[in-house]
Amino acid sequence: MRSLRLFVMGLCVCGVCQVANAGWSEFWQRNRVDYHRNNCWPSPFQAQDRELTRSPLIAMVNSGWRAHNTLTDHFFSPEDQSINQAGELKVRWIATQAPPHRRTVFVLRAPTPEGTAERVAVVQRTIEKAVADGPRPEVLITDVIPAGASGDYFDQVDRQLKSSIPAPRLPGLEDTSGN
Repeated sequence: MRSLRLFVMGLCVCGVCQVANAGWSEFWQRNRVDYHRNNCWPSPFQAQDRELTRSPLIAMVNSGWRAHNTLTDHFFSPEDQSINQAGELKVRWIATQAPPHRRTVFVLRAPTPEGTAERVAVVQRTIEKAVADGPRPEVLITDVIPAGASGDYFDQVDRQLKSSIPAPRLPGLEDTSGN
């Protein structure tokens, strides 16, 4: 009788232990994962943080290059959309001197589709003259007008600044003899 009671109690204890044991292996596995994650922090997250920090700067650099490599209305004749000398020099610089991954010419859209097509054709002919062999820069159409003004405006601002500077003067001599 006593052995029967012990046997029944053993079954009850085993049954309770199995129910209480549920989830322990997952708990310890999660504990190990958390321990290793805490010990290697912040290494797994540094690449994402760097990317988030750099992405606005990369966007600004790309916008700056786009503005720099854009041929606006100042570089084309309004009558026949031919390119002027300044435009030719700019296209030649972009095609030969700009960093290779920045050699893209952006052409500002003309008021008419025909004018835009003529601008692109003129720029491509200019590129062919500038680059005899090797890869040629891509020519893209853009609607983004870069911030800026004419050279006359900047010349006028510079002249006004220079005219407003007072003439240099040395201070007068002071009498230090005490008389």
